[in-house]
Amino acid sequence: MHQDNGGRGGRLFSTALSGIDIALWDLKGKALGVPVYKLLGGPIRDKIRVYANGWYTNPGTPEQNAEEALRVIEMGYTAMKFDPFGHHNYYTISPEEAQLAEDRVAAVREAVGPNIEILVEVHAKFNVYTAVLLGQRLEKYRPFWFEEPVSQENVGEMAQVREKVNIPIATGERLYLKFPFYELVKADAVDILQPDMCNAGGITELKKIAAIAEPRHVLMAPHNTNAAVGTVASLHLDAATPNFLIQEYHAEFYEPHYFDVFDGLPRQKDGYVDLPDGPGLGLTFNEEVAEAHPYMPLGLGERGI
Repeated sequence: MHQDNGGRGGRLFSTALSGIDIALWDLKGKALGVPVYKLLGGPIRDKIRVYANGWYTNPGTPEQNAEEALRVIEMGYTAMKFDPFGHHNYYTISPEEAQLAEDRVAAVREAVGPNIEILVEVHAKFNVYTAVLLGQRLEKYRPFWFEEPVSQENVGEMAQVREKVNIPIATGERLYLKFPFYELVKADAVDILQPDMCNAGGITELKKIAAIAEPRHVLMAPHNTNAAVGTVASLHLDAATPNFLIQEYHAEFYEPHYFDVFDGLPRQKDGYVDLPDGPGLGLTFNEEVAEAHPYMPLGLGERGI
C-alpha cells in the first residue's frame, strides 16, 4: 500500500495501515484457530516483561515521585519509566530545573533500590549540548535507558548523544514505517527501537523493523500508550521477536473499565504478562461495557485512554 501510494503519506496513512494490518492478523489467527504469535514463527518466550508508565505526577516533587515509585513496586513491577524534566521551553533547561530533575531521579533510585530498572523519558525536549549534559549527570543512577534525548528525526544529533552518554539510547515512538528506523540503525544512533504498534504500520511493519535492528544487536521495546487491541498486538509481536527487550504497559494506570471492554486481556504479575492463548489476538469485544463508556472528545493537550 505504501509503495503504491504516490503521495506516500505520513502518520495518518501509517496509523490507518496499522489498524488494517492488525485486524487481518487477528482474522487469520481466528480462521486457523491459533494465536497470532504462532503465525509469526512461534513464541520464543512464554511471558513478556513489561515496565510501568503513567504512574507518576508530572511535574512532581522528588518526594512525591519516590512514594509513587514504591507503590509501583508493590504492584509487582520491576521496571518503571518517568520523565523527570517536567514542562518547560524546548532545547535548553535552567540550572534549577536540571538540579530538580536530577533530584527526582535520585529520589526514585534511593526509594526503589539498585535492582529495579528506572527508564528515563525526555520526550525529545533538548538540543545535543543539553541532552549530553543531563545524560552524563544521570549516569551514576544507572538508568535502563535515556529515551528521546533529542528529536527523533535528527539522526546525526541522536548519534552524537549516544557517543557521549554512557546510557543506552532509546527512540522511535514518533517514527512511521521501517525507513527512518533503518536510518537510525545504520548511523549507530540508537540502542533500543520503540516503534508504536498502532502508528508505525502494525504487526507486519514492526516485524520488518525488528529484522532491520537484529543484525546490529539493536533491541526492540515497542512504545505503547494504546488501548487493549494495540497492547495485545504488541505482546504477540514481542513473543516472536528474538531481539525483544521489554514492553511499555499503561493498562493498570488507565480507567478501571480498561480491562472490561475486551475479555481476554492479560494482566501484569511480578513484572511480566502471560501470553494470550486464544485464537487471533485472543480478545473478545464486550459491547455492553463499551456502550456504558462512550467516546468522549478530548481538548487540546488533554489525554485519555
